[in-house]
Amino acid sequence: MSTPYALDFTEEPAPEAWIAVPVLEGRGAGRQRRKWAKKCAELRWALEDEGPRDKSQVKQLARMLEGFSERFPQKIPMHYMFLYAPDLRRDLVPFFFYAARSEGPVEPVLDALVQRNEPGAAQDPHIEDFTTDNLGRGLRSIRHFVPKGGEALGMSVNYGWRVESYGIDLSMRTVSDDLGWVSANIDAFDAFARSLKVVHPNDIVVA
Repeated sequence: MSTPYALDFTEEPAPEAWIAVPVLEGRGAGRQRRKWAKKCAELRWALEDEGPRDKSQVKQLARMLEGFSERFPQKIPMHYMFLYAPDLRRDLVPFFFYAARSEGPVEPVLDALVQRNEPGAAQDPHIEDFTTDNLGRGLRSIRHFVPKGGEALGMSVNYGWRVESYGIDLSMRTVSDDLGWVSANIDAFDAFARSLKVVHPNDIVVA
């Protein structure tokens, strides 16, 4: 995609329950991943009131973070990834972001981004308007499905926006088989989505 964009937040600092995961490739990516995962795990555990039980918990989180950074970008098209991590003692929930240049009427594009008519749904997805001040016109869907070749019911939460100011259509998506946990945290996902804004990469300030 020729239009550069980056994700930033309307609140400062960024939400603590969310971890930005680097999408790395090329020479040296593995070393960069390990270095980032180790540092991020140490910093993230330092934010916990009780802290880690021992060093093994920090190492376990580092391995998990490295795995997310390495595995998912190879399987899922994405420009950015964030992990929802309000409790480091349970599984983290990955969200994937992808944008393409806006083309055609907005309604069918948004329907596609939130998988309104995607085959395999166990029932019609629950779709709501999700227009925000920062991102513009959007939709959010909650979709239940049975994965191809699987038996357990899965769930995806899908957001889509047409960001007029940048001429892009942006998607934010997660997929999980932990239906109860994901359903219980929809409000947190919504709050995170509302805090997002699109900026030019040169406008990101690294503290």
